[in-house]
Amino acid sequence: MTSPDDLRLDFPATRRNQDPILEVLARVLPPEGLVLEVGSGSGQHVAAFAAGLPHLAWQASDPAPRHRASIDAWARHAGLDLAPALDLDVTRRPWPIERAAAVISVNM
Repeated sequence: MTSPDDLRLDFPATRRNQDPILEVLARVLPPEGLVLEVGSGSGQHVAAFAAGLPHLAWQASDPAPRHRASIDAWARHAGLDLAPALDLDVTRRPWPIERAAAVISVNM
């Protein structure tokens, strides 16, 4: 059980599908570079992917402040050195990131 000050959100679907998705990402992502996750939600995926594929730089994003807080909390909980989650709404330009080796979006 988490404490009241634990900002991590827990999405059951994420727990169920993160390992199969990680297996696919390991095959299809480039060997190096930045991977931008659009709509990172709780942050559980990016934490699992960053831990499983540490040779890549990971950047999470979400337009919802509550989700960004959860993303950053999952990164801290996992002991990952991730940049803070970006406020990214894909319908608005300019994006706060100019280039990435890959862009992923899961459970949208």
